[in-house]
Amino acid sequence: MQAAIELIEQAPPGVEVPIVQIAEHAGLAKSVVYRQFAGRDELDRRIRSDITDRFVGDIEDALDIGDGSIHQILVRTVDAVVTWVTEHPRLHEFLRTGPSEADPDVDAMSSLIATLAASTRALVTGLAGVVGVADDGSADAMTFAIVSMTEATVTRWANDPAPVLSRQQLIEEVASYAWHVVDGVARRHGLTLDAEQPLTTVITQLMTNGD
Repeated sequence: MQAAIELIEQAPPGVEVPIVQIAEHAGLAKSVVYRQFAGRDELDRRIRSDITDRFVGDIEDALDIGDGSIHQILVRTVDAVVTWVTEHPRLHEFLRTGPSEADPDVDAMSSLIATLAASTRALVTGLAGVVGVADDGSADAMTFAIVSMTEATVTRWANDPAPVLSRQQLIEEVASYAWHVVDGVARRHGLTLDAEQPLTTVITQLMTNGD
């Protein structure tokens, strides 16, 4: 997988890397690669799955709720998305060319967004349970909206040859959009959040107020 990913990153946009080139880069015979995969489609699905795992890993590291305020966590996470998209444009593009192993019926980018939304939803639902708020489906809609909005906005910015916003302006802007969504959902559940306090402190206060 590493050999394939390295070659995809080096290839011009839209150019498919031949299997023989992947095999040579990995120091393998082409026949060895074909014995491991039923064909090109299976190889590409495996590559997209590997790319997805790397992307998700970077984003989940940024989502560490034990480190920072809500604002800092949102900024850090959006920053991680911007970093990944700008540093790996060919991999990001490759995710849109077909499915991963996760779901054969949708492209890998859609699967990636669903995976990130599910991971974030589990985190939000867990926090809601800690402070005594029942999950009514809002977490599902909220996390998918934030994840899909962030990916689409960052991608549009990255593909713009002359973006109006600087990198830092984009990060702050998208993080503020995400905060307004989170704040709005929290208020509908009767919760008042402070975006600048450490999230662990906010959770402790909400638990205390609920007793």
